[in-house]
Amino acid sequence: MLKGFRKAALKAIGAGKKEQSAHQGFDRTVVAAATLMVELAHLDTDFDESERKHIIDIIRHRLELQPDQIEELLSVAEERHEEAYANWIFTKTIKENFDLAERGELMTYLWEVALADGELHDLEADLLLRIGQAIDLPENERIKSLLRVTARLNAS
Repeated sequence: MLKGFRKAALKAIGAGKKEQSAHQGFDRTVVAAATLMVELAHLDTDFDESERKHIIDIIRHRLELQPDQIEELLSVAEERHEEAYANWIFTKTIKENFDLAERGELMTYLWEVALADGELHDLEADLLLRIGQAIDLPENERIKSLLRVTARLNAS
């Protein structure tokens, strides 16, 4: 379950890699994943509190970071979004550093963010399709990710 994602975040907290300095001490893969979540949440032009809370919950649950570290990571991700980094920069990072299972799990998180406000906007669905293709996630894995999320939502 995104072992690489959590490992990268924990390593980044205490590490001093040059590449991490541009991301406020976080590993670029962690920033890339968080930025994609923020980008998706902004896509319908209504980045509401439910989407922000869901992103925070995902980060807290998967990375086990302290609240101030979560806020810092989210702040970095929001800055990257505002700076209009091209999605391919982040998807390339994910594609090169996450294995198939990790990419599938990230896609599940992205679906959770997209559906957090109770509806799926056409632009969100389009971005999810493009992200899935860009991170080289097979179509059947993209569908499984969506089905996992909808099953959870229907159960609650």
